[in-house]
Amino acid sequence: MIRKIVAGTIVFVILGTSNILSYAAPTTAPINTSKDTKNTNKKVEEVKQSFEVVIPEKDSVTSDKNLVLSFKAPQGTKVSIEVYHNVSKDDETEDYELSYDPIEVTVGSIQMGWAEIELQSGLNKIEFKAKYKNGSEDSTVRIINVMEVEEVKQLLEEIVNKSTLGIGKKP
Repeated sequence: MIRKIVAGTIVFVILGTSNILSYAAPTTAPINTSKDTKNTNKKVEEVKQSFEVVIPEKDSVTSDKNLVLSFKAPQGTKVSIEVYHNVSKDDETEDYELSYDPIEVTVGSIQMGWAEIELQSGLNKIEFKAKYKNGSEDSTVRIINVMEVEEVKQLLEEIVNKSTLGIGKKP
């Protein structure tokens, strides 16, 4: 019995210490234009440029006026962040005004970028513009509503009271 335990342990140690790695490289495929010419290699798949906002993940409501933004992009991508505030007095229309100068961030080797912004009470629009090394561009917009804690509680109560099923209604 002890021999089986020792043999099993040795097998697990050997399997655990063996280094089996695999690497991926861009795929190339030979292209024949005619029978008389040489085969040439052409890159089959281009690496897709992508920009993704991590925080805030989607439009949201918060009571915190300071917000840390986080985003992913390829190395060397230049990201411009513009923060707008709704100055409209009418609740039905939106009139955004630039709050302060745009923030410029160049994404480094870890392919992540961060910035801290200060929001104003009410509706805020955050516009991300990414410019990749190859010159292509991408943009994303997030709407953040900054409200006081009491306003958020009141809004939640109104949502519960207007429930279509009548669940959670106060008598």
